[in-house]
Amino acid sequence: MYLVDGGPFWFAVFLLIGIAGGLLFYLVAFILAPRARSFIKEETFESGQIPPGGKRVRLVMQYFAFLLLFLIFDVVSMFLYAWGASYYSFSPWQSIYAIILLILLLPPIYLTLKVAKSVGV
Repeated sequence: MYLVDGGPFWFAVFLLIGIAGGLLFYLVAFILAPRARSFIKEETFESGQIPPGGKRVRLVMQYFAFLLLFLIFDVVSMFLYAWGASYYSFSPWQSIYAIILLILLLPPIYLTLKVAKSVGV
């Protein structure tokens, strides 16, 4: 049984409100969205400009490795900054979580460097 002052009750309330809000927004978008197809809707455009060439454009994967590195280190930098800012407020044994985070990031870094080497960047 959940207590009104307890954390699980408010977590369940938050979860139900989130699901109800998501369903409400989905329903409003489904009702208001136009469904008729037209030539203008099917036309490809980029930043308001009609691109030259066909609809199927082959993308160069040259910068894919840099994208992966950015995504990895962008998130990691937030966690490491918070860990570093509060480093002196906890015991050294609590640093194990930051070390685990860094260990978990080794496989994506290895994959990114492997992809970068195979692409020839």
